[in-house]
Amino acid sequence: MVEHLPVLADEVVTALVRGPGWYLDATVGGGGHAAQLLGALPAEARLLGFDRDRAALARAAERLERFGDRVRLVHAPFDQLGEVMRSERLGSLAGALFDLGLSSLQLGDASRGFSFALDAPLDLRFDPTQGVPAHELLRTTDEQTLADWLYRYGELRESRKLARAMVGKGIESTVDLKRAIAPVLGDRPHPRKLAQLFQALRIAVNDELARVERGLKQAAEALEPEGRLAVITYHSLEDRLVKRFMSGTLPPRREAQLGVTRAGLLEPVTRKAIVPTPSEVATNPRAGSARLRVARRIAA
Repeated sequence: MVEHLPVLADEVVTALVRGPGWYLDATVGGGGHAAQLLGALPAEARLLGFDRDRAALARAAERLERFGDRVRLVHAPFDQLGEVMRSERLGSLAGALFDLGLSSLQLGDASRGFSFALDAPLDLRFDPTQGVPAHELLRTTDEQTLADWLYRYGELRESRKLARAMVGKGIESTVDLKRAIAPVLGDRPHPRKLAQLFQALRIAVNDELARVERGLKQAAEALEPEGRLAVITYHSLEDRLVKRFMSGTLPPRREAQLGVTRAGLLEPVTRKAIVPTPSEVATNPRAGSARLRVARRIAA
């Protein structure tokens, strides 16, 4: 099995660890960050871990077994945080972590289609039991909508040509997809272009950006005064969203349409994003694009 190394783990521990209380790992994955946090926290501290991927939760449960009842794992998207905290009667959070990237375990799972390097069904769902897989979405999506996704979520200048090449082609697998786009990007497209394409489809399939916005809002509202929020992003769309949110300039949609901004619940702790050291990138190349931002709760 591919080993998943938690990215910026020492920096996350430094940013979040404050003392007893409940801590959130909104994307618990294989439990790497959670294990390091629990190991650094006092015995009274507890961790609430979310993940949409049941396989990831099973791995996390095994890795975190030694912490016993200090861990509570939930199979749910993180934008259900508020609902879960109410049902579990959890009052507030001392800290919260969102690691928004794909795990090495997901990329290496040949049944999911997350990696363009593997021949796999084009699924791309974080939770294979919910929603519509990418290959089915492509059968039901019109060319204009698909082009918009490719441009907005993948920042692909060739979005219209790519959408035209993909619609109606009966794409079922990653190989089918690469074959369909070959007239636009060539038989051996640059890996960055493929990464942007797969990113765009994955964001659309999982409604990622909207969920991130909702999840961050719920986490900020749940933080106790001086509680910390740490977010690791891996591409510019997420990083811009997180930066705006932490600076308090991400108003509700109606207010945004009216040009209104208002003070947020958070104040940035890191003025610039924290990036991995060269030694970490050498050990874990996946960390190369990671950016960590941290904010604290300033309002009751």
